[in-house]
Amino acid sequence: MRFLLAVTVVLGVAGCRCGPQVSQVKPTLGVAPNGLDFGQVKVGEARQLTVKLDSQTRTSVIFSSITVDGPAAAAFRLGSTPTELGPEASETLRITFTPPAEAAFTATLTISSNDPERGVVKVALAGEGAEPEFVVTPDCPASRACVGTVVLDPPSIDFGMRPASSAVPLDSTKVPAIVVVNEGDVSLHVDSLTFGGADATAFSLHPLITFPDGGVTLGAQEGFNLPLQFLPTSEAQNTYAGTVTLTSDDPRNPSVTIALQGTLKPNEAPSICANLIRVVPQNVTENPRDYGSASEWMTLMNPPAGGVDLSLRRDVRPGDLVVLSAISDSTDVTKCSSDPEDGRAGLTYLWRLTRDPTGPANTPLGATEQVQFRATRTGSYTVELTIADSRGSMKTTSLQFVASVKQDLVVQLEWPGFSGADLDLHLVRPTAVTGNDPFTGAFSFFNAGAANRTSGDINGYANTIRGANAGFDFDWGGAGSLDDPRLNLDDRGDGQLIENISMNYPENDATCDAGCTYPVLVHYFEDNRMPMSPPACVVDGTPNCGDGEQCACTPQQRCVADAPADGGAPFGAGKCYAAPAPVVKVFFYGSATPAATIPVPPAEVLLGAPCTLWHVADIDWPGRALQGSLPDGGTPPPVIRPSAPSFATFGRRAVGGSLACSPNVTQGAVNWYARE
Repeated sequence: MRFLLAVTVVLGVAGCRCGPQVSQVKPTLGVAPNGLDFGQVKVGEARQLTVKLDSQTRTSVIFSSITVDGPAAAAFRLGSTPTELGPEASETLRITFTPPAEAAFTATLTISSNDPERGVVKVALAGEGAEPEFVVTPDCPASRACVGTVVLDPPSIDFGMRPASSAVPLDSTKVPAIVVVNEGDVSLHVDSLTFGGADATAFSLHPLITFPDGGVTLGAQEGFNLPLQFLPTSEAQNTYAGTVTLTSDDPRNPSVTIALQGTLKPNEAPSICANLIRVVPQNVTENPRDYGSASEWMTLMNPPAGGVDLSLRRDVRPGDLVVLSAISDSTDVTKCSSDPEDGRAGLTYLWRLTRDPTGPANTPLGATEQVQFRATRTGSYTVELTIADSRGSMKTTSLQFVASVKQDLVVQLEWPGFSGADLDLHLVRPTAVTGNDPFTGAFSFFNAGAANRTSGDINGYANTIRGANAGFDFDWGGAGSLDDPRLNLDDRGDGQLIENISMNYPENDATCDAGCTYPVLVHYFEDNRMPMSPPACVVDGTPNCGDGEQCACTPQQRCVADAPADGGAPFGAGKCYAAPAPVVKVFFYGSATPAATIPVPPAEVLLGAPCTLWHVADIDWPGRALQGSLPDGGTPPPVIRPSAPSFATFGRRAVGGSLACSPNVTQGAVNWYARE
């Protein structure tokens, strides 16, 4: 190509007879930008900018020198420099600014070349050395419900009073904090955070906050908050003092220390409240009765020293399941029962039945916030609740309630301590009684009333027969069921050993114009217990040695003979059994206090053998003519006439040593009991 070009040129010259010579292309240097401003650079750190050099023609640019000049030239360092730029080529100059101090620095980049028109080009250089500004401030504003106080100068934090331990973490928004800000225009490195002083271990960052091992770098005007916490390390020390120190690379303020202090808060006992929140009737057809509303709890928030009495505010009947609770608000842990320090975390509960209708008791009911038990007996109950927090502080309260049938006449049978023995309570309507024999109305069949399908004796066996035969009833009074008797509790010897019969308006019996009598009886229905040891005895018919009498047994036992194969009266070889000692209580007009207890303790009536029927008492009820007859508008009270112990035998024991009292007659297709 060079050869051809040369030839072309020679030919051209040879062919030219006139005109000027061809001029030579001049080098031209382009420099951009014409000035560099490095801005603020942290003292000791470096910032690099560039200048672009361009050969703007087809002729090379030759550099004679490229230098940085001026009084602050030492702050600017020039990178490698070219000596020549080829035609239409470019090159980048790198200039690094490293301020040695906090001040303004200027210099000039001078570029000398063979550019005939701009042989020397000057580029202004400027930069400023700067330092960060490390500002640390204690913070605890009331606007975020912060607990504690701060002083800005000299900086300090007082955390106030805190307990020695807490199962609930502190709210990070409500504790004192230190605010760290870089108020300078260059980056700040926060190197470390340490706690010191005599009680350094009592102070720390909030558990949700961590400080990186390598520290934290903050840009200009950036910052962060560090929530702190104070937890006393011992209940034997009341006051605590320490420090928190932060270090940084701010040369003017490399370290900031804030004084810390706090005081031990004595542990407070938990708040306590208890409520009977629900009653579940034994009869599944009845709806539960609820007492757990906010309005019910409102009156129980601060129980008096003697506890609360709910006797008039809760409808509890014998056999009902009562549900007790210590939690007034399941969504708010600060509401009772609650611990001031820990809410409900770490709380323990202990419920005890301290009194029931039999007297003082000490029966554990459970160790949870809610417990339940069945109130089987008529009478007053006292339940005690003790709550303890995680450090053993306790508080105790109690509540009382009454289990009673809210009806005019209630009869209750109890035979505690004789599990396995099945006794039946009987209440006989006056209409069923004929003559003076106390047993004439016992086991009245379902053959009375307008439809000849009413029984005059309500008891467990008759109640079972009524349920199995449509149309059988206990329709004792007027139309409807309001004045009919009901068997509230029926125990077969495997439960609480309690039976309960009640009714309203006993004066509605047909014979009760002027007054009437309701006999109360107890039938020894069955026994599934083992004999005593030694068990052997003999019923020989001598005085005090008939079936169900003491014979050779101990005073609290009775000899029960084996039933003969011919179905006759039990006689001969038998076994000694602990004789059941039933107790009958009579209540009037919904009272939980019995009007009579039969027999009166410590007297006992022992039932000797199954099939024995005990005539307990007669209840004389004021007749319809006497209702409201007293001067004050009241009615004469009913009269209870306990009878001298009298017994009869109803039913027959099966052969083979069975202690079940079997029916001994039939009424139509129904097996029934009659007097032997």
